[in-house]
Amino acid sequence: MDGMIRNLRVLWRAESIVADARLKQTIARIGLRAAAVALGLFGFFMLNLAAYFALQELWGPIMAAAAIGGADVVAAIVLFIVAARAPGGRELDLAVEVRNLALQELETEAKAVQAQFAGIRDDVRGVQRAVGDFIRHPIDSALPQLIVPLAGLVLKALKKSGADKS
Repeated sequence: MDGMIRNLRVLWRAESIVADARLKQTIARIGLRAAAVALGLFGFFMLNLAAYFALQELWGPIMAAAAIGGADVVAAIVLFIVAARAPGGRELDLAVEVRNLALQELETEAKAVQAQFAGIRDDVRGVQRAVGDFIRHPIDSALPQLIVPLAGLVLKALKKSGADKS
């Protein structure tokens, strides 16, 4: 039982570490995505304005605006991809491994406890059957244990009566 409690504590600690690591990872991803959005908006307003004025003379107002908007969208997409592929870190991997080991230990101990209960159940059923058989048929239950002593007494009595006749 102590091992099971120890494994439950390890499992609880591992789960809390996994939750903390995942929360940190999620916050980091949200921060990167927010930066990507801010960068996209800032780039949209500032670079669009500067590049528009520069490209307007070469390509005209429509082509200059299209080129600048496309470049900003590509930059935002690249940042989203980088945010999605951010590594989880060694801490998360270690916590998941410890949690899985604790779960395996709990499963092993639970199977052992289950086997012990099955053995106890079978023992109780055997006692119940023996008591039930004795209550239903007391002579049948006691007869095998009484045969040898009774046979010995009968043989002694026969020898005695045979000795008395001679």
